[in-house]
Amino acid sequence: MRKFLWFILFIWIFSFNWTFNLWAIQTLSLEDVILIGIKNNPQINIASKIKEQYFYQKNLVKSEFFPYLYLEYSFQKWDQGKNIPTIDYQKWGPYLNWNIFSGFSTWHSYKEALLLISSQDENIKATVLNISLNIVQAYLEYFKQKALYEAALADLEDAKTLLKFAKKRYEVGLSPYADVLDAEAKVKEAEFKVTNYKYTAEIAKANVFTLINYDIAKIDEFEFLPVEEEKFKVKELADCIKIGLIKRPELKAKKKEILAQEEKIKSVKGEFYPSVDIFSSYYKYENLPQPDEEFIAGIRITFPIFLGFSRFAKLGKERALLEQKNFEKISTELNIKQEIFTNYKNWQTAKENYETALAWLKSVEEDYRIIKKKYENGLASIVDVTTVLAKLSQARAQVAVSKYNWIYAYYSLQKSLGLIPEIEK
Repeated sequence: MRKFLWFILFIWIFSFNWTFNLWAIQTLSLEDVILIGIKNNPQINIASKIKEQYFYQKNLVKSEFFPYLYLEYSFQKWDQGKNIPTIDYQKWGPYLNWNIFSGFSTWHSYKEALLLISSQDENIKATVLNISLNIVQAYLEYFKQKALYEAALADLEDAKTLLKFAKKRYEVGLSPYADVLDAEAKVKEAEFKVTNYKYTAEIAKANVFTLINYDIAKIDEFEFLPVEEEKFKVKELADCIKIGLIKRPELKAKKKEILAQEEKIKSVKGEFYPSVDIFSSYYKYENLPQPDEEFIAGIRITFPIFLGFSRFAKLGKERALLEQKNFEKISTELNIKQEIFTNYKNWQTAKENYETALAWLKSVEEDYRIIKKKYENGLASIVDVTTVLAKLSQARAQVAVSKYNWIYAYYSLQKSLGLIPEIEK
């Protein structure tokens, strides 16, 4: 009875520890990893700070719509000559200046600043897409190495089965000892591959942790969820190009930069018009023979007659920059079209390679089943079996590699359209 109670206690403790370890491991999907990476990646913060600089530039331009108020103080010595005593006096008071018209130069500068801020939003989106694709690549690389590890384990099991058959046939005198040696070599080769892929999978997993800025020391506390294959749907090539030309943030940024540059040119043109200012001041004089006060208010119109052709040079420079940005936009469109076309064909190639690899694996598995049965019955040699085993190993590896190459090709195509499905909500 006591032994039975000890046995029940042991089972309970083992089950508790197993359940605790199961709950201690946190699972992360591809979407989770991408969102964590976007949150923690410093490149996003750098892009955000660049946008913040444009935000303050916008506020700087906006301040020009308001009046400027100063408080002025001065101390002067007044020597009147003719042996009249020198007078030291102070002057202080507020001074206000308000530019109420600048040829709409300030207004267009403000619109330019708003467009540049909006352009930076698109640059941030482009950075997010690049980071997301890097995370996807690392995430899929982990599953690729894991699949190769699992394929190597299957190879090892087949090699052990072959060794068992070879020993059994050798013991009854149906096979030479060389068959056993060949089978043992196959087991050692399979064990080497298992060890290799075991650690390459761990390295790939650590690379994901690095990209999302997680502590690598806690790598065993997390596990990743596989990607669902059935959701991979791709439109026709022409539709993909249309989507890319609409969605790509780099192209949107270029278009907004062009609009901003057009506003810049309008702002420079505004400098050719007269500027209108309202001014007012109140000064109080002290230490004069008679204390005095002064109040001035008025309007000032400034006509820019000749500034050494500087405005024409500035306007020419901004127009040349606008032409440059238009050419950059055309170049960006061409690059996007080429990128989408290339990624679309890469996706088609990867998809067909994966389908071919699956068909090849199925065929080789059937060949292995037949040759193993023949060898067991003495109708095939060890060389026949090891040859088929080598093909089976290649087929398994090819399925693992081609599967994740296909998935990555899908995400590369989506990124070239300006999309990452996991962050498109």
